[in-house]
Amino acid sequence: MHLDFANLLNLVSTVTLIGALIFTGLQVRAANQARREQAAVTVIQTAALSENSARILQLLGEIPENASATVIDNLNAEARRQILEFGLRLEVTGYMVSHRMVDLQIVNDLAGGVILGFWSRVKNWSEERRKRTGEDEFLEWCEWLATQIAQYRATRPYVPAYSRIQARQI
Repeated sequence: MHLDFANLLNLVSTVTLIGALIFTGLQVRAANQARREQAAVTVIQTAALSENSARILQLLGEIPENASATVIDNLNAEARRQILEFGLRLEVTGYMVSHRMVDLQIVNDLAGGVILGFWSRVKNWSEERRKRTGEDEFLEWCEWLATQIAQYRATRPYVPAYSRIQARQI
């Protein structure tokens, strides 16, 4: 095939366009990865490293699993506020996972046990509050997230980080 000047320009133009599309695709991919990483940092800052994380973990240790709504309603106002605040933080995390801004595996690895423990203690209280107020959306993303983590763990048994690290070193 003989290439005249016009065909050569078309070829160069086509190669340039394909190169630009590949470059753009790589840039979009890198930007999406950076966004996911930033979202993971936000989740850590929002849930795991929040100001009341230690207090809520201590408080959850005092509430039995599957506690009735009355158990939480009978706590002092500050304890109830801490539970609500932590639940709202988990709402944000659940929303971010549901919209694939953060990977479920990351949330499971960082806070899966805490989320499952939290939900097992506040589930009845949350459901009672929904009935009482008619606000079905109360802690909806928290419940969704706990359900997703439970399903995730049902198909992939959780191995604590210290065990995973020891297994890799052997």
